[in-house]
Amino acid sequence: MRTGVVAVAVVICGMFLSACASAPAPPAAPGAGPLSSPMSTASSKAAAAEGACTIHLYGHAARAEVRSDEASDAAGECRSLASSLSQGGDFWTTQAVAAEGIVPEVCAVQKGGLVVVVRDINAQIFGQNVCSALLQDGWAEDAQAEKSAQQQDQQTAHASAQASTRAADQGTAEESLATLLDSNRAFTNAKSVRADLTTAAKDLTQLRKDAKGGNGEDCYNVEYVVGYDAEYVVGYDVTSTASYDVDQEQEGIKQLRSRITDLKDAQAALTADGLPALPGADAAIATAKAHITTAVTTTNKAIDGLNADMKTAYSIANTLGTGDCAGSGPGEVPQGLSHIS
Repeated sequence: MRTGVVAVAVVICGMFLSACASAPAPPAAPGAGPLSSPMSTASSKAAAAEGACTIHLYGHAARAEVRSDEASDAAGECRSLASSLSQGGDFWTTQAVAAEGIVPEVCAVQKGGLVVVVRDINAQIFGQNVCSALLQDGWAEDAQAEKSAQQQDQQTAHASAQASTRAADQGTAEESLATLLDSNRAFTNAKSVRADLTTAAKDLTQLRKDAKGGNGEDCYNVEYVVGYDAEYVVGYDVTSTASYDVDQEQEGIKQLRSRITDLKDAQAALTADGLPALPGADAAIATAKAHITTAVTTTNKAIDGLNADMKTAYSIANTLGTGDCAGSGPGEVPQGLSHIS
């Protein structure tokens, strides 16, 4: 037998078994209606049908589960026991008292066709006292009932853990789906990079106009206008502004792939839990994959255009100078942008 807090109710039953038959049922505690539990009504009816009942210490998780060979004996014993226990200042009732989580078994004893399983939580002081009193009053330890109660506790704990896991996995899957849907709605198809290409093309057009001025006096036009346009306008469009936007696009694609993976993993967890897949999850994944394909294709096409514009700008500037102005252009073309994947 284990000692513990759950058995308060049982102890008194053993201590006051003879008195239980004649003691009147105590009135309800003033100003305090009986606490309820989700299982109270159904469990009480089912227990009564099986020759079993439970009494509860009001305001506490301690309880005693009584089972007899005859249904009437168990119900009557619970009422008498509740009455006897309440004479000590506490209020015991056959109405269920709510308790969070498992109320573990403290001991199981038997006597005269009755089996009592004492349960309590935390330090189990109530249960330990009740179990000790019952044994002193002639009740005997019931190893089989004790084992059954422990197995029931283990099964309840396992079911509770499974329920918690399923609830957590369901929540994770729903959050992952919502996040992916948000990403799909935010898809811009490389909007910034496409805008950079438009800007570079416009600046290249201006460079062509400036190049019509030839070398200019003292090579000023070739060096400080057209050359500047190539290096610090069109070149900057590509190597700085567009380069940053391309990196951001690659990062966005990477994030989208990560969110697809998160949702797939969440879906796998639901399957392992025996739960159905989330409606719309597969469609969201398919949409995200299509967005990635479109973004890669669009961005790389824009990159090719940007690199070509920069190369053209440098070529115009470098070949503009003639005579004394030969070699006055910006020089070697910078390395262009690389494709994303």
